[in-house]
Amino acid sequence: MDHVPFDGKGRHFPETHWSQLLELGDPANPNYAPNLDRLIHQYWMPVYHYVRSLRPVAIPEAEDLTQQFFTMLLDRGSLAKLAPGRGSFRGFLKTALRYFLIDQDRSAMARAPRDGARFFPFEQAEAAWKDARTGVPVTAPEDAFDREWARGVLLEAVLKLKTSLLAEGKERYYAVFAEFWNDRPIEEDSRKSSYAQLARKYSITESDIGNYLRVVRERLRSILKGIVTGYLGPGENVEDEVRFILSR
Repeated sequence: MDHVPFDGKGRHFPETHWSQLLELGDPANPNYAPNLDRLIHQYWMPVYHYVRSLRPVAIPEAEDLTQQFFTMLLDRGSLAKLAPGRGSFRGFLKTALRYFLIDQDRSAMARAPRDGARFFPFEQAEAAWKDARTGVPVTAPEDAFDREWARGVLLEAVLKLKTSLLAEGKERYYAVFAEFWNDRPIEEDSRKSSYAQLARKYSITESDIGNYLRVVRERLRSILKGIVTGYLGPGENVEDEVRFILSR
């Protein structure tokens, strides 16, 4: 997993539930506009990373294609085809994006974004793209999409974790967690040498450090399960998805 900021900064990745997604099939639904806004701002960055991986030297084209993809979803009524029985929403987006780009490659000239507008903060996305690519071999488009998707889901889970722990007066639990796992795999629990340093810093025992980390890690996994359940299709394994999120 790429670095996830534990200071609470970064893009917001609100939970998505199938009840919200299904309302996107009817533009007359009173919840259509807010749900559409949530969807676009939630998922545009994984789409951009997919396109950048496919076209690594064409930043302006990647920006245009990202915007055109969401325009296409609206113009063609693709969102009306959403159904939990067809699999996860992540899978739906990747399939739609793949076919969209095939169509674009077949076109003599891609259609320009509406009104020539720039809807998204592409500087932020490009910075995240370059950061993710540092020291990493060439990435397949679907892997780039999945990596950014997982990063966003994990970031949202960490923010929820922080909020819940602080509300319970467990600031020290979160502080120990953030310091121990910052820039490290969250599932890893082998750096026992750090326990002594943290124990001295917080004036507690190494056993306390281990207990804090166990409690927080279990809480984080519970939060992740709640998030991924909202976009998985029926029959898809929640534990597998959590492992997928933590492995990216």
